[in-house]
Amino acid sequence: MAGGSETRRGPILILLAVLCAAGGWNYHRNTLIDDAEPRPYRGYADEHLQQLISAYKDEVDVQMARYRKSTAGKNVAVQGGGLLDERIEEFERVQRLSQQRRERAYQVTENQILVEQLAREQVVRERDRPVYKMIFRRLTTF
Repeated sequence: MAGGSETRRGPILILLAVLCAAGGWNYHRNTLIDDAEPRPYRGYADEHLQQLISAYKDEVDVQMARYRKSTAGKNVAVQGGGLLDERIEEFERVQRLSQQRRERAYQVTENQILVEQLAREQVVRERDRPVYKMIFRRLTTF
């Protein structure tokens, strides 16, 4: 009887060894993939990450209000008439106002992108919390 149970144990042990090796290889592969992912805020503590998000959101709100105020009901138009010098000055004024609006829009957009990146970092962190979820994901994701 003892000989029969040992012959069944052999293939099971081999299968178990193959599964452990495949899991270890897959874990290592997924660790390299995770580490290669660009995450500029990886080193920040959760508390600091949340503070950054709230600060940037506040900044976006302020900048958006400034942008809306600068564009509300104020169409930039060149006023006609006058001498050539006056026309050139008017053209330069319109150029400056348009440039200021574009710069405000760029600032708002840049900060919105930063808020999205910070939020993505939070999502990645939550995905792997608690640690056993990260270990399981790395072992089983192919």
